Amino acid sequence: MFKSIRQSLAVVVITLSAPFIHAAQLVNINTADAVTIAESLNGIGATKAKAIIEYRELHGDFRSADDLVKVKGIGFKLVDRNSDVISFGDGGVSNSVSTGAVTATPSIKKALTTGGNDSSIVLPAGN
Repeated sequence: MFKSIRQSLAVVVITLSAPFIHAAQLVNINTADAVTIAESLNGIGATKAKAIIEYRELHGDFRSADDLVKVKGIGFKLVDRNSDVISFGDGGVSNSVSTGAVTATPSIKKALTTGGNDSSIVLPAGN
């Protein structure tokens, strides 16, 4: 009797933890297809995943979070939310996004501290 209860509990625990195990897998943003990106990253649906792929095909591999936020609809908050699962693989400066908060590029920092007087500065969408 106890053996069947333990087996049932084990099945329940494995079933309930499966989505979390899948979510913890690193996604190489430079090699993943749109379906993988959409399924693996929080806040990324089919449209944004397709935009990531199109940007990558036009401009080459992403090297950092600063490159990724150049994609329309992708902001630093979204990248930071997924920082534990995004990898830039061999094409990147580092293997993955840092675990801390994503920092703004120097041009964004300048825009935020100077009031954005430089007309050439464009802040990423969603921030």
